Amino acid sequence: MLKIFRKILICFSLLFRGQFFILCQAISAAFIPACFFGMNKQIFYKLNRKKQPPNNITDELSIVTGTEKLVVETVKDLYAGNSETLEFYENFYRNGIELWAAKLGERVVGSVWLYTGTYLANWEGYDASLLRIGVEPTAKFFANGFVDSAYRGQRIFPAIVAFCTSVYRDNEFYSSVDELNCTSVRAHERIGFGRCAVAYYIRLGWRAYCIFFNKDNNNHWQWSCFRLPRGVAVPVAISNKLS
Repeated sequence: MLKIFRKILICFSLLFRGQFFILCQAISAAFIPACFFGMNKQIFYKLNRKKQPPNNITDELSIVTGTEKLVVETVKDLYAGNSETLEFYENFYRNGIELWAAKLGERVVGSVWLYTGTYLANWEGYDASLLRIGVEPTAKFFANGFVDSAYRGQRIFPAIVAFCTSVYRDNEFYSSVDELNCTSVRAHERIGFGRCAVAYYIRLGWRAYCIFFNKDNNNHWQWSCFRLPRGVAVPVAISNKLS
């Protein structure tokens, strides 16, 4: 009875805080089998360099990039050398997506992949529900960020972001986060990322739909709604007029 009461309180808390979509996710996950229905919300961010905190890279921490050897080291240290993950990220590297990794000594403690021009957003795996996000030709998109659990809270991700922005001084930077990943949401907003677009994914059986809201520089939200063909990327552009 106490557990039920706590769940009801959580639902009311989400509702009062305006987290209606999360509330719907929680209710649907509790009562509807995942094979029939699913929901997800992705928040897209653009970095405001004026709000970016000072570079916090220490002497002990080094940020490195490039080489297939680094891909192997990253998978070994962060993903226990999983062969499927290695194949997955080797394919990233061979397709020109940049790997940036944070190392303490010889150990990789965090990494991000940096897309140029477009980014493939996804829900439930890279083989389905793809959304090709187009940004300015000179833009960079942070994705697939991961920090070793033993080093979280030590500002590893901000250090990687700070280093990348110091290398690409003339580029705009974007990123995206699952709304349920509260830790990553807070981390992005602390280091100067501001919300610029939102994608709501809804799956009915095997068919996925997406409602994509894009905020322009006049504080208006433009939106488009479409069905996502399985395994096919649908192009959507984030406005380059964002403040």
